[in-house]
Amino acid sequence: MKTVRVVKIVSDDETQLHSLDELMRVFCSAKRYAFNRLLEGMNAQDIIKHLRHQFPLNKRYAEDAVLLAQSLISFQRELLPMRLEDVQVKMEKAAKKMDEYQHGRKTPKNVDIKTCLNGLHQRLEKLKATEAELQDSFECRYHSKSDFWRKTKLLQAPERKHHERRMERFAIESVVCQRR
Repeated sequence: MKTVRVVKIVSDDETQLHSLDELMRVFCSAKRYAFNRLLEGMNAQDIIKHLRHQFPLNKRYAEDAVLLAQSLISFQRELLPMRLEDVQVKMEKAAKKMDEYQHGRKTPKNVDIKTCLNGLHQRLEKLKATEAELQDSFECRYHSKSDFWRKTKLLQAPERKHHERRMERFAIESVVCQRR
């Protein structure tokens, strides 16, 4: 049985904060490693043994990393049908709007009809691609910063700027969360 206490760290000592940040970094790396090994089909006990040697963690931290990775995988598998359903509902809604605009039952407020239909068509195509990806396979994995930048290189320039801003915001939020 494990006992966990949640405490607030009040310290101005930079060395203690640095060691805590280092522990969090190593634990998150171990959790990501365990997650990917579980997806590859490795046994949890073997992963725990390997984590203790690869990362400077004791047995409790290694077990917790594997447990969190297992719970994340099961959670993503449970959410997959709901995500698929959400995408299908969005597709139906976009198709309905497109039909209403094409047959004149509704008119766009801020843009002309051609631009509106073009935007709806692009949204529909994007949703279809998402649906196909969700239906084809269950591929969940930790995304690293390098994965993020590799994917943004494939995007067009305006979309890349948007994603870079999101990444910067994510990096700032994660630093703030780590310091609390």
